[in-house]
Amino acid sequence: MIVELVIFFAALFILAKASKVVIDSSLIITEYTGLSQLSIGFIIIALAVSLPDFMVVLSASLAQKSALAIGDALGSSIANICLVLGIATLVRRVDVERRHMLDSTELLLLISIVPALILSKGFVGLYEGVILIIVFFMYVFFTLKNRFTLNIKDGVTKRQWKGAFILFFMGLFITIVSAQFVVSSASEIALGIGVSEALIGMTLVAFGTTLPELALDFTAIRKGRFALAIGDILGSTVINLTLILGVSLVISPTNIDSSLYTIPLAFIIAANSFLFYSLVKRGGIGNKEGLIFVLMYIIFIMLTLTSRVILFS
Repeated sequence: MIVELVIFFAALFILAKASKVVIDSSLIITEYTGLSQLSIGFIIIALAVSLPDFMVVLSASLAQKSALAIGDALGSSIANICLVLGIATLVRRVDVERRHMLDSTELLLLISIVPALILSKGFVGLYEGVILIIVFFMYVFFTLKNRFTLNIKDGVTKRQWKGAFILFFMGLFITIVSAQFVVSSASEIALGIGVSEALIGMTLVAFGTTLPELALDFTAIRKGRFALAIGDILGSTVINLTLILGVSLVISPTNIDSSLYTIPLAFIIAANSFLFYSLVKRGGIGNKEGLIFVLMYIIFIMLTLTSRVILFS
């Protein structure tokens, strides 16, 4: 057990570091190629940030560990909104134009209901997974209507772009390898301490895979790049709930015990509802709202850890 714990945390640390390299590189590549002038840039950044979750879920699904994969996808979605946004806005208030946020937050709220409906079924697989993937591409189509600028720096040189390109693929390779170690060691830990893989996925794995995003958005908000931070958080949450979860169901069809996911699904809807209220009705997220998000995450972890349904399933 000690060996597995060491492997898990070491692999998680390497995963976070490699993902940070991928994120930083993708920012430079996106700015240099001019994609930052289109909302597809947001999708690219959100995909890069979601890479740890995607690799963990992909590895878990290929290993037929559906509970771990679904648990990570749901747990990371909660961490994106409650933990990342909550901690970042404790440092600095985020103000937005309500008309710019109305459609995006409404769409996220509607999308968050889709996994709840799908996972309430007894068996999920190819059909349900394809539905989620289609929802993701509908979201991509929606975001293409807008434009934005990263404003990373005064300019990105060709030399910086080439270096970023190399680092991107190096980081991607390390992320893939480390994700496999995270999945295998997490499964052994769950088996060793007698809890479900879903629990490990929702807590330890989801927290670790969210660290690179926390670092990116914390810095973005501190420097006043609110559009980048909010766009990334919304985008990566949608990616977790649609593309990543959908790929998991397509690769690894499974019988679902809906009671395993009642708590995370309820928190996803509650967190997105509060996000909608904060951004659209109040025009931003301040210290109070940030504190509420963080408290929601703490309550989620406490309820998950103490739930007999999950612990003894």
